[in-house]
Amino acid sequence: MYTAVSQKNRTTTINYSQRSQIIFAHRNLITSWHEHISNICLKATRTLNFVRRNTYCCSQEAKNLANLSLVCPHLEYAAAAWDPYTAKYIQQLGRVQRRAARFVKKDYRHTTSVTGLLDELGWLPLFERRKHSRLMVFYKAFNNLSAISLDHLSVSSRHTRASNENKFMSLPVRTNAFKYSFFPQTITVKGK
Repeated sequence: MYTAVSQKNRTTTINYSQRSQIIFAHRNLITSWHEHISNICLKATRTLNFVRRNTYCCSQEAKNLANLSLVCPHLEYAAAAWDPYTAKYIQQLGRVQRRAARFVKKDYRHTTSVTGLLDELGWLPLFERRKHSRLMVFYKAFNNLSAISLDHLSVSSRHTRASNENKFMSLPVRTNAFKYSFFPQTITVKGK
């Protein structure tokens, strides 16, 4: 028997079979980054196709608004927590944004630069938007505006003329999975 405390501080008892079912369900929810990113791209693509069907004759501004309000949330929801670091996954997510840019601008020619379309629309690449999201979450945690604790991070003890009391030490990392997770990646960006 195991004792678990829920969010409402109620104590519940979980037997072995329930525990194994919970662990199995958790493993099935997040089996791999590949599956997670694929599901996000699939949802965003389905939503983009819905927007395409229903706003085909609308103005560019209406298409832009529909994309920003219906498609982008699928690509950016909680992205600070799951920000991918491999080029494969960054490109897979970026393809959805690039298809959306072609749709909004009504330009499907092979000779058109999609990067130019993104610039014309004023859209930042998704990896930049995720970086901004990470920095905003870190800022909120640092200023106690969210429930994320930074107590486990050490502040630099070295004092020089150029030092800052708000500068955090880089975390020691051994694996890419940890190196590109929220805290080590955000502290590195924040320090620059």
